[in-house]
Amino acid sequence: MEMHGKQIREAISDIKSGKLEPRLHLRIDLNTGQSTTEDSISPALVAFLDRRLAPYQTIFSYFPADRAIPTQDQPVMIGPGDAGNQIETHNSQPQLKYARLKNTIFNAVVSGNGAKQSEQFKAIFGRILKDRTLLGVGVSQQGMLEIKVQDDESGRTFGIEAMSSGEKGLILTCLIIAQSLEHGGVVLLDEPELHLNPAVCKDVLNFLIEEYAEPNDLQLILCSHSPEILQVAFDRSDCELHHLISGKILTPVRKQDLEEVEEALTRLGASTSESLLYKGTLFVEGDSDSEVLKEGFKSLLQRYVIRNLGGRKNIEKEVEFLQDHEKPSEQAFRTLFILDNDGQPTSLKDSATVKVLQWKRRCLENYLLDFDVLTDISKDASLVENSITNITTLQSTLKDLAFAQIDELAFWSVLNEYLSGNLSVKPREVQGKTFAELSEITFDRIKGIGQRYCTFEEVSWKNDFVSSCEKKKKELEEAWQVNWRDECDGKRLIREFSAKVKPKESLSKFKIRIISKMAATRSETWRAMESLLVEKMKWSK
Repeated sequence: MEMHGKQIREAISDIKSGKLEPRLHLRIDLNTGQSTTEDSISPALVAFLDRRLAPYQTIFSYFPADRAIPTQDQPVMIGPGDAGNQIETHNSQPQLKYARLKNTIFNAVVSGNGAKQSEQFKAIFGRILKDRTLLGVGVSQQGMLEIKVQDDESGRTFGIEAMSSGEKGLILTCLIIAQSLEHGGVVLLDEPELHLNPAVCKDVLNFLIEEYAEPNDLQLILCSHSPEILQVAFDRSDCELHHLISGKILTPVRKQDLEEVEEALTRLGASTSESLLYKGTLFVEGDSDSEVLKEGFKSLLQRYVIRNLGGRKNIEKEVEFLQDHEKPSEQAFRTLFILDNDGQPTSLKDSATVKVLQWKRRCLENYLLDFDVLTDISKDASLVENSITNITTLQSTLKDLAFAQIDELAFWSVLNEYLSGNLSVKPREVQGKTFAELSEITFDRIKGIGQRYCTFEEVSWKNDFVSSCEKKKKELEEAWQVNWRDECDGKRLIREFSAKVKPKESLSKFKIRIISKMAATRSETWRAMESLLVEKMKWSK
């Protein structure tokens, strides 16, 4: 004992002189629950500092994410009989906090801190749970402790137990921090946004810092999945933001690393906080692409946020901007752009954290042309009004609808050949030119078209055009015998097929049903999509 006393006195002397910085080195075995430490002195000193406090006070309090507040009225205990429970709630059994909402409130009244507690309620209701007022603490006609709250807008009064679980959890958290944390204490708070709407989440962090942390020199350690809370932390100079990448990697997020790409992400409809909360962000073109991919690849994409781009316009510029400013690191943003093919191969290339996937088929809907899956759905009279009962008929129906697109494709192909190069203007021809000079360039193009076609004989020209279209149509028909499912307009085909079988749900839900069944059966086309996605999601370490 004397030897331990000597070690402690020496440790205190070293701390005072600055030779030693006390730290809690704690290792917990998750299987047995046993905890060990390499330093027996520092925990003893911290334990002594905590034991000097009254039972309801602590220098360390843990607020777990499990905030199961009892639905029924709990018995209220005060005095020595409740001291043990109070001590246990700080950190050894933190879940007990949420069974003691009325205990916490009533103890403050009995101990003479009722006025201070009323001020806390005013602050909570005034800054976070707005338009509510605490009316008072009393005893109901049934002899139960009663805490009345008023809704200021409607004038309606109700018991505090009638509030939502998120509101009650927030009230209790704030009251316990105010009443139990010693000056200079540490608060560990897991998911403070639990059961709260985003509008409230925006105010939570500012309130905790300004109402409790700053006046009492508290250190708040928050673990959150809320974009609103992360954004506030990012904006405040007195907050440090860390990204928990894995069970063993916790990396600081530096503001200067984020600002350069924040503007580009905002233009694309994403946010920096989302990029920290999720493994990455997927940008897709079509309106229903995000829902189809979410349903079809749940496990693969569960840690990704998916955003619709509404088309390819300006995407190349944004991708190049992100790649120019990327700084590959543990907390770097990971973005994957998924583009339709549309017969227009993209020139975009992959980089360490920004990748581009262009479907090998014309668009995502082309992958939904799964004969087995569509047959199973189309022959189910509970799902469609016009059933198709066999795979042969279904294949023939789809092929006929697809080949009906060929005439239009042949026309556009021939038309573009006729006009190719006549009106096109290259960027280098425009750069540095005045409007007058540009008018000359444009007029020359138009004049060239006139000179090319003014000598044509109408009947002969039309016959030649028809002949060219027929030739192109024949070429397409021959090629499509093999690859029509890849080359046709899949969006249009699925839409026209849906109109034919008349599913008893919307078109978007019909697509989701198709991909869901493809995923359940792990069909060949589903595996082809999965392979493309998995390959692109191999991010650099």
